[in-house]
Amino acid sequence: MDQLDLDLELEQPHIGERLRLARKAATMSPACVARELKIQANYVEAIEALDRKSLPPIGYVLGYVRAYAGLVDLDPQQAVEDFKNDSEVPENLGMRDRPHFVPKRQWRLPKGFFAAATVLACCGIVAVWYASQTESRASALTTVTKINDTNIAAAETATIDPERMLIKAVAPSWVEIKDKSGKTIISRILVIGESWEAHQDVGITLSARDSGALELYVGEDLMGQLGPKGVAITDIPMPSVHPDFMTPLARELNGLPPLPVEGEGEQSVELQSEGVGGE
Repeated sequence: MDQLDLDLELEQPHIGERLRLARKAATMSPACVARELKIQANYVEAIEALDRKSLPPIGYVLGYVRAYAGLVDLDPQQAVEDFKNDSEVPENLGMRDRPHFVPKRQWRLPKGFFAAATVLACCGIVAVWYASQTESRASALTTVTKINDTNIAAAETATIDPERMLIKAVAPSWVEIKDKSGKTIISRILVIGESWEAHQDVGITLSARDSGALELYVGEDLMGQLGPKGVAITDIPMPSVHPDFMTPLARELNGLPPLPVEGEGEQSVELQSEGVGGE
């Protein structure tokens, strides 16, 4: 293409102007074209001015341009191509029938999501570990159970292991029981009627805020209170009962003499005094 052809091409009016000139040559007004094409009159003027903002979606507009060009004896296909170029219609407009890439919608996670997920995962791992530890301890030792009057009555009729050790609360007290390795089995407040039991050879130690609130049973026999009322004890090997609070059976089993009966000594002195006076 020489310079003359290039200058002629540059001077050629855009398709909107050519449609306007062809319309005038055909002595037709915008309203007349609008009636023939069955569109709004302002669409005719917008096509001639290449005013894309005043027109409907481009798919409809190209149809209007094709019909407009045929009405005023211009090449409809060329008019459509020229309108695309002159109005800067996107190049991929004619690619509807070809395979095309549709970008997938991207989902964005909220800030801090991974940190929160990590924390939750760690909590879950700790919970699973703690549950496994609790189950392993429970396999060797019986867990805390609540005993009411009905359960006690039923327990009396059942066969009780003579090697069973049972710690029962007769008053509220905080209790901590550890196994022979020093791991805590329970650490909580036992209320009246609650008890904890295990085989007496498992090697546990017991701490309590009020030793007088706890009674020790071996088998079905009461051995006595763990200590004086209101006195704390720490890491006492079980089974163990304070000597002053042992039952007569417990004193006998431990080779201790019976405790003197309160007032027995004073009665002996009075009898001796009366005997002397009588003589």
